[in-house]
Amino acid sequence: MNRLNRRRFLYGAGTIAIGLPITATMTRFAAASPGVAPPRYISLFFGNGMPKKFVDNGYGGNVLSPLAPFQSKLAMIRGLQLNEGGGAALHYKGTARFGKGMHPPSESTAGGESLDNKAQRTFAPGSLLLNVNMHTQVTGGNPATRWYHSWRGVNQPNDELLRPLDVFDAIFGSFGTPDPGDLSEQERREIRYRNSVLDSVVDQYQELSSERSPYSVGVRALIADHLDLVRSLERRSLEMDMMMPPVSCDTPAAPPDVTPSQDCTAALCPGDDNFYYGSGGSNWNEVWELNSDLFAMALRCGVTRFGTMGCSGGGDRYPVPELGAQGVTESPHILAHPWTRANENGFDVCVRWLMEKVVYFLSQLDDPDWPDPNGGTVLDNTLVLIGTELGTATDNQHHVDYMTYWLAGGGGRIQNGIFDYNGRSDVDLYSTISRAMSMGDYFGDMGDFNGHFDLVR
Repeated sequence: MNRLNRRRFLYGAGTIAIGLPITATMTRFAAASPGVAPPRYISLFFGNGMPKKFVDNGYGGNVLSPLAPFQSKLAMIRGLQLNEGGGAALHYKGTARFGKGMHPPSESTAGGESLDNKAQRTFAPGSLLLNVNMHTQVTGGNPATRWYHSWRGVNQPNDELLRPLDVFDAIFGSFGTPDPGDLSEQERREIRYRNSVLDSVVDQYQELSSERSPYSVGVRALIADHLDLVRSLERRSLEMDMMMPPVSCDTPAAPPDVTPSQDCTAALCPGDDNFYYGSGGSNWNEVWELNSDLFAMALRCGVTRFGTMGCSGGGDRYPVPELGAQGVTESPHILAHPWTRANENGFDVCVRWLMEKVVYFLSQLDDPDWPDPNGGTVLDNTLVLIGTELGTATDNQHHVDYMTYWLAGGGGRIQNGIFDYNGRSDVDLYSTISRAMSMGDYFGDMGDFNGHFDLVR
């Protein structure tokens, strides 16, 4: 649905299109029965791998301890293998296989459809498929297979969104400025900041929130709170967009209020590697949290039910201020190459930082203040796949002989705990997911299929 048509849809449908989370008084999903949460699926990717050492002690080690509060809702799946051999090319091969289980025919394309796309086709064709990412900008090499996680098929990646304002507009629509050709970029931004996509439906909100509303006092308060939250997300997205730099390392001047410098160094931005986000990742915490908040709101309100989240790309290079404060000056990718089990070099700190990003996203989905129709949280009722592109049982981090994944939610069908499936294939995992979601018994390259996992109730 293009923005103009979506704008008209928002105006015509009002509060339902904006996404009121009123589980007690209205059915938000045409496919869901009262009191039943609809099927949802989200994959969450993080780059540069997860060595066996980091998962050996479950959630007791330093790297995975951020996930410990969620272990009662997580299945940790250890020891899988990708049928891709070895070598540096595994960054793109491992990323291309994530959520698909198919060998990529080239460095520029995945080997077939991803699970999120199949879920959307199966349960809600034509609905918003939300794919949000956060990575550095690489103009050379194999960016498509390192970045994109949602694919319709070979050579058919689904669009990704990186800037929070684009994510907001995809969910709620956008405010169109009058006669944009006669306005400067700064003038357009100022108009957008003063106005809101909610302006077109505010009368309907006020009607539903007033004493004339057919809803209870509690529901009317929920409507008002929801309106405030949507506007807050829009304002934060606008502020972030005004701070974001151009998409290039060729423009060294930082925009107003962005520090430290956006300059790329030879070590951190070699060749054609360009940073999308300014200052080499300095605002990644804020971008990730805002995009997570937006994605969670879209799921709560039924604006989307399927999609992907990416926290850094396969083989990504980025310095993060928090890591520098802990004595880590290199990027996770650079640290992953010489990493060994016997000599930690800071790569563990990098991966723990990524786990903290994963936890933030999960916590937004697990907010009990926004219950689903069945009383559970969005996390409880959304099948979430979490994983990366590399995993090693030894000291060669650029390998795929010991992969770790997590599953959460699934409407109570996924058992929690730690499951060792040493030597089994990622295709077994994806086929298990497909069966659990009633999308068919098999998914991925059947030449790598050994059987379904026994972690589904």
